[in-house]
Amino acid sequence: MTEAILGLIALFSALSVLLLNLNIRSRWPWQVKAGAILATMASVASGYFALVGLLGWPTKEAVPENMKMLFADIVEPRKGTNDDGAIYLWVKPIAENEAQPRAYELPYDPDFHEMVITAMERAGQGIQQGVHPNPDHPATTPSQGGGLPLHFFDIKPLRLPEKTDRRLGE
Repeated sequence: MTEAILGLIALFSALSVLLLNLNIRSRWPWQVKAGAILATMASVASGYFALVGLLGWPTKEAVPENMKMLFADIVEPRKGTNDDGAIYLWVKPIAENEAQPRAYELPYDPDFHEMVITAMERAGQGIQQGVHPNPDHPATTPSQGGGLPLHFFDIKPLRLPEKTDRRLGE
């Protein structure tokens, strides 16, 4: 991630130097110079929105199948304000141990709130919790209607083979 941020800083610096050089040295009409300034501003704005994805902000995309829940945070709605609340899930794929966790923002729903609390309690008891889209609901997120499409399940612990009392070299 650091390389991406440094690359974007280098890109914006190069664009700024080119723009400054264009506006000071060139004899182009002011319309061309103004267009260059607008193009630079647009690239800076698009770079900002690209950085939001790199900095770990939660996504509102649908949660993929067979994910392991690492943590959840629930922000309840506040009456009298425009805060509708949200439920944040930090998950990573079950099958890939080296995968980076990803944060998902889901709309607040009281029933989903209870499901998340139950899953967090079970995780606190040492039972890892998995999450995947609920096949009974056509929606991919609670905001799209159709009920609560996420389903929590217990992840069975990995069973290792029994150890034997063999010693090396015997």
